[in-house]
Amino acid sequence: MKNVLYVSVLALAMTGCASTSVTGSSAAAGLSDDERKKAQQDDRGHHAMAMTEKRLKSLLEDYNADGDDTVTWAEYNNWRKARFDETDADGNGSVNAEEYVYEFENRLDERYEKGRQAHVEQTKRRFEALDENEDGSIEWSEHLASGERIFTRWDKNDDGIIDDTDNTDEKKYGNDWGSNNNPISFVRMPTSHNFAGLKEIYDVNEDCEVEKDELINERRSVFYLTDTDKNGVLSEDEYLAEFEDRVDQKINSSRRAQIKQTYVRFGILDDNKDQSMTFDEFQISGKRIFTRWDKNGDGVISAADVQG
Repeated sequence: MKNVLYVSVLALAMTGCASTSVTGSSAAAGLSDDERKKAQQDDRGHHAMAMTEKRLKSLLEDYNADGDDTVTWAEYNNWRKARFDETDADGNGSVNAEEYVYEFENRLDERYEKGRQAHVEQTKRRFEALDENEDGSIEWSEHLASGERIFTRWDKNDDGIIDDTDNTDEKKYGNDWGSNNNPISFVRMPTSHNFAGLKEIYDVNEDCEVEKDELINERRSVFYLTDTDKNGVLSEDEYLAEFEDRVDQKINSSRRAQIKQTYVRFGILDDNKDQSMTFDEFQISGKRIFTRWDKNGDGVISAADVQG
């Protein structure tokens, strides 16, 4: 296994460009009705995310070889072939499990290192915001005030408890506040900006509600543990170190799960179970993703396929 520091989660969107051309009637003419029907019924490999304007823009940047506003099957197929050839490290025309996982692992590491750095930069800004008197450290009174603001924001009915009855702004604060175009979403840390994250951080007794004392006590304990030199305030280094420890634990845990899942995915796509994947087998998921993005079935991915 190669030496890497950070990785993790979620299925990755493919990025890059390709010049390799794939000949053949299927690539040139697009998917036949039978191929499209079969792909729509297949559930193997990566799952296609919903087509949005941002995702379409990204696809046009990655796959659109001729510079128009559509991605044809030929363009998509050619790009996938280039990715397959890069994955085929020994150049024997097929991909084994180690090649498949290693290629995915490289992209995973790169993407989640970007996510980690985005989190660190955000944490630096959060430190500056909490340091209200701008003395270069966070006092307990400043940390406490932030916790009280969080509680007040969520306790909509002012009953001293945050529970499901207060969860009226979920759309605003968003369980999916990150997006695939935002590096910070590559490592999804729990956040008090959404109800699920708030409960994960502060519902210590796991009774599906957060009392004010519960929230304040949890912040107090974290403050104490983060103050490693025990001088009563948090320096930026202490504040960053505590967060980096948590984000690294999240990344490493997710990484193990993702690598295991990649081996499973290889086994699923290896249709004839010969321990190697041909390009046709690789395209089992490629065809399914293309047909699900091509919502109107006109043979191209375009603005007409964006979900309203």
